[in-house]
Amino acid sequence: MYLQHLYPMPKSFSEKDDIAYRFGAEEALFCTFALSEVAAGRMKALWNRFCMTASALTIRTISGSGFVCRLGSGGTETEPVLQSDDTYCLRAAGGSVILKAKDEKGVFAGFMTLLQLICPDDLSEGHEAFSIAETEIHDAPAVGFRSVHLCIFPESSPVTIEKAIHMAGFLKMTHVVLEFWGTYPYRTLPSLAWRGKSLTDDQVKSFIDLIHSYGMEVIPMINHFGHASSSRVAFGRHTLLNAEPRRAKLFEPDGWTWCLSNPDTYKLLSEMRAELLEVCGAGSYFHLGFDEAYSFATCRSCRARVSYELLAEYVNHLTEDLSAAGRRPILWHDEFINAADFGGKIRSAVVANGQTHNTYPAIDRIDRRVIIADWQYEYRNEENVTSAYFMEKGFDVILCPWDDMENIRSLISNAKDLNAYGVMLTTWDHLPGYLPRFPAAADMLWRADHSMAEICRTESASLLRTLCDAEGDFDRAGWRYYEVLE
Repeated sequence: MYLQHLYPMPKSFSEKDDIAYRFGAEEALFCTFALSEVAAGRMKALWNRFCMTASALTIRTISGSGFVCRLGSGGTETEPVLQSDDTYCLRAAGGSVILKAKDEKGVFAGFMTLLQLICPDDLSEGHEAFSIAETEIHDAPAVGFRSVHLCIFPESSPVTIEKAIHMAGFLKMTHVVLEFWGTYPYRTLPSLAWRGKSLTDDQVKSFIDLIHSYGMEVIPMINHFGHASSSRVAFGRHTLLNAEPRRAKLFEPDGWTWCLSNPDTYKLLSEMRAELLEVCGAGSYFHLGFDEAYSFATCRSCRARVSYELLAEYVNHLTEDLSAAGRRPILWHDEFINAADFGGKIRSAVVANGQTHNTYPAIDRIDRRVIIADWQYEYRNEENVTSAYFMEKGFDVILCPWDDMENIRSLISNAKDLNAYGVMLTTWDHLPGYLPRFPAAADMLWRADHSMAEICRTESASLLRTLCDAEGDFDRAGWRYYEVLE
């Protein structure tokens, strides 16, 4: 391999110093199936980038069965055997490189590993030469649902979002959650986005197309409970009410939480969901938010209701609506849990907000098609009582760490031990600083053991530089937009 580490590291990998395969400025990949146009386009682009722009790939369909791809014309005796628990396997030997997989997604995953085996021997024009060492790989992910949550703030650089998507795709994530903080240009109500700060339709489409090009699914997100201002509470803005104060009845009096008793709220959110579903393409999920509803049931209408009954009724209506669209709702966990229920096993730093407004009893009344996203940023090497609690209640659970590496390691370990539904890496306002940590988190998500590889920033930088061409522009390069802190 070219770098010191494969990203993510396969479950079984062996390599010798002997050169198995050589190629030059043009190479062909022969496949026994027809790759989708999107997948083929991304594979060709990645090949060119991992060959330092000095080699171009042609993809050709040949006769054969299954999902097999070959570089070179070696015989069938060099083919690896796809084991029952493999997503893909790969062998470089005998003058060929053969990749076999269970499906097209497996081929794509294996291809991204193959790219990292390419060694440049000569990059001078007219003498381009590359080699791949003798290698055998058998591979499959330890966690099936591997997602990353990306926030697009008014201050977010589109280039940073692009970098994150490239990293997520190359590191074999399966889903990307897109949360727009006053930056999505809604047709149904333009003032839901900041004037002069929203993305264009073309920018949104470019993000979604890039996600799809890596074979990942977009999970659209709209906060349907707290965070109704589409702005961070620390800075006091409100996308809609700063523009249209007469819309105040859509929210609780402080504007932070949607008013669940107002049918106009439900109608507007339905229209917003419909727009995002249309633009994000096919998928199986929709993230509804639901965390930190500080002012729930403070208006006259809402406080007249039993709080957990109102909340459960609302969740179930949303679940039915999304089910009709072929989607499952994802909800943050915190308003459905009561710290006292854990008899001292839950530390004060662990998030459990359901007792504040008596919302935690709603957990026994909501539809089990709901997926609980358990965001716990303080778990460190300890029993995960909250995720186990929701699973015992019959819910699929996604564990959600933030940007502390020990928290990431702990929750990914918990997800494996509990056999949870999956993991969602959250980045929030720390995305630029998260980028160099991404390879280590993705590596642990992929591998079966609980260790986290020590991945140096120079190699993370090499990956980012290979995936995203800065074209010599300072602001497009690296993780952040500065090198000096004053």
